[in-house]
Amino acid sequence: MHRTFALVAALSIVATGAQAQRAWQTEVGVQGGYTRIVAAGLGADPTDIIGLPGFNLGPLLPASPGVYAIIPWKDKIAVDLDFGVSQLNPGGTSLTLFQLSARGDYAVTKKVYAGAGAGIGYVETGGTSETQLGLQAAVGYRLGLSNSLRGNVEFRTTFWGNTENVGAIDTYALLFRVGAAPHRSAAPSRRASTARAGGAWTPVLGVAAGYASIHAVGGGDVSAIAFPGYGAGLGNVVGPEITLPPTLFAILPIGRKIAIEPGVDLHRTQASGTTSFLGNLSGRLNYAVHGGWYAAAGVNLNYAKQSGASAATRTGANVAWGYRFPFWGALGGRVELNYSMYRPNTDLATPATNIVGLMFGTTMSLR
Repeated sequence: MHRTFALVAALSIVATGAQAQRAWQTEVGVQGGYTRIVAAGLGADPTDIIGLPGFNLGPLLPASPGVYAIIPWKDKIAVDLDFGVSQLNPGGTSLTLFQLSARGDYAVTKKVYAGAGAGIGYVETGGTSETQLGLQAAVGYRLGLSNSLRGNVEFRTTFWGNTENVGAIDTYALLFRVGAAPHRSAAPSRRASTARAGGAWTPVLGVAAGYASIHAVGGGDVSAIAFPGYGAGLGNVVGPEITLPPTLFAILPIGRKIAIEPGVDLHRTQASGTTSFLGNLSGRLNYAVHGGWYAAAGVNLNYAKQSGASAATRTGANVAWGYRFPFWGALGGRVELNYSMYRPNTDLATPATNIVGLMFGTTMSLR
C-alpha cells in the first residue's frame, strides 16, 4: 500500500511537471494597468499611474513598461522580460531612458505562477548618466484568450535602490498582459503568399514604436524615439500638445482591400491630490494597394481632463503609407510613414500641431 501511494505521488509530480512545461510557450505581447510609485523612506505622497499600455521613463518614471516577452527555459521555469527604451529631445536637450526587468517565472500550477528577478534603469542627459538597480517579485494567473492570444493577470513589486542622483523607489503594480504565442508552422508562408498575391487583411492587435517629430505652430519642436511608442503619455509630463500616434491599434477587415484601424492609448496620473487624464484616440481606413503596401487616412481625437479644470478635446486628421509583412507564426510587422495634424484648442492652451512619424508596428493575430 505504501509503495502504491509512493508511485501515485511520483507519477503526479511527473504529470504536473509535464503539464506545466506544456503550458509555458514563447510569448511576446503588450501589458498595462495600475502602478503605484512610492519614494522610499521620504514619507511623500505616492504617485498612482494607470496606463493602457504601460508607460515608462526609466528611473524618472519607473512604471511598468508596455511590452514583455516570455521564453520557456526548462521544466516549470520560464524567463520573463519587459523593457522600455526611448530618447527624447525637447528644445535641443537630449534625454536617453532605458529600463529592463528580467526574472524567472515558476509554474506553481498550469495557471498560477510566481517569479523573482532583477531590474536595471538608466538615464542620461547632458553627458551625465545614472544607473539604478532593483529587485522584483511577482505572482500571476495565466489564461487563454483565443487560438493565438494568451493573457496574464499579474501583481508585481519592484524595489529600486538608491543612487547618487536618484532616490530609492518602491513600485507596486497590477497588470493585464496580452501576448501572442508564435509557433513554427506552414501558416506564416501561407499568409506571406496571400499578402503578396492580393494584400488581403486579417484581424490583428498591434503595438506601435518608432520616431516622431512634433512641431507646435508658433512654438518649439520635440522629437522622440521610443519602443514602445509614447502615445499621449508624455502629455502628463510635458503638455497635452505633445502627442504621438496611439500606441495600441487593431486592424479589422471589412473587405479584401479595406480595413478599419482604431487606435488608442489611455494615461491617468494622480499625485499630491492632482489628477490628470489623457485619452488618445484615432480611427482610419486602410486600403491594400498591392501585396503588403497600403495607404490610410482618418481622424484623431485627444481628450484631456485635469483637476480643477473642465474636460477638453482637440481634433485632427492623419494620413499614412506603409508596408506590412508576416514575421513569425501569429506575429506580424509593419513599417509606415505617417502625418498627423491637430487643430488649436484654447481650453487646453495648445497651438496647431503637426506630427511626422516613422513608425514600426508588431501585430498579433486575433484568430
